[in-house]
Amino acid sequence: MKFKIENIIKGALASFIGASMAFTANIAFADYPDKDITFIVPYSPGGGSDQMARRLQPGLEKALGVNVKIVYKTGGGGAVGFSELHRSKPDGYTISNVVVPNVIITSKGDGIGYKPKDFSYIGMTEAAVGALMVPNDSPYQTLDQFVAAAKEKPGMLTVAGVGSTGANRWGGLAEILGIETTYVPVSGGVGKMMPMLAGSHVDGGMTASNHATKHKAIVKALVVAGNNEVATLPGVPTEPAWTYVTTWGIMAPPGTPADIVAKLNSALREAATDASVRDALVKGGYNPIIQTVDEVNAFMDAQIAIYE
Repeated sequence: MKFKIENIIKGALASFIGASMAFTANIAFADYPDKDITFIVPYSPGGGSDQMARRLQPGLEKALGVNVKIVYKTGGGGAVGFSELHRSKPDGYTISNVVVPNVIITSKGDGIGYKPKDFSYIGMTEAAVGALMVPNDSPYQTLDQFVAAAKEKPGMLTVAGVGSTGANRWGGLAEILGIETTYVPVSGGVGKMMPMLAGSHVDGGMTASNHATKHKAIVKALVVAGNNEVATLPGVPTEPAWTYVTTWGIMAPPGTPADIVAKLNSALREAATDASVRDALVKGGYNPIIQTVDEVNAFMDAQIAIYE
């Protein structure tokens, strides 16, 4: 009888402790956030990810009621920053840009410890099609001139891009155009590519059309991906067979609780729908995006299926 009573007491105590822990966790989640949030930018200052983070920062801070501190973890075409997030505690206090397809393509590199399915996705906010750019003083002022020069001197023209993602995207267009060039990988993001173009250290640069829009004083776009002309790059030819689209969003570490992800998604949607943010996106050559958690997860599932 004594044994049974002791077991009952132990069981009751365990149930009480479990209930107390669950109650405490629920209070912690309800109070989230109660301290600063770190926002990892996996690319160098001045690039698309940095611009995105700084556009959203004021709205996120207003919606969440805490400071959002931007830090840079660059290298490996985004892999260094993505890896940093992957190792972070899943408590909602560390988030990061996610760039698609970069997070998928970089995960295939040697020694990379993350898979794109690992992360907790919060939402995508904008997209831009690809663009081939040349320095403004380039001798190749049209796509036909660039292609002709590349065919005349196979492998001699140089085209810069961001890491392995850029190699994948440029390889697709080069095959469509039937040309051979030398690819120059840039680590750290587009912010480090633009000086190379400004100084004519490379013959061309391949990235998203928002950069061609922002840096019109430095570069000239020769072609953009897809069927539709980019409004901020009027007159630039399109290439329907080139399916290059870059999409930006925010993600959290693997295993971040669903209620924290939902709260971050709500804050992100509030920040992204601000009129000043949407106006900046349109003027910058982006297509604005607003997503629920279910929508971003469906989007990522589809993108992973394409690139894996």
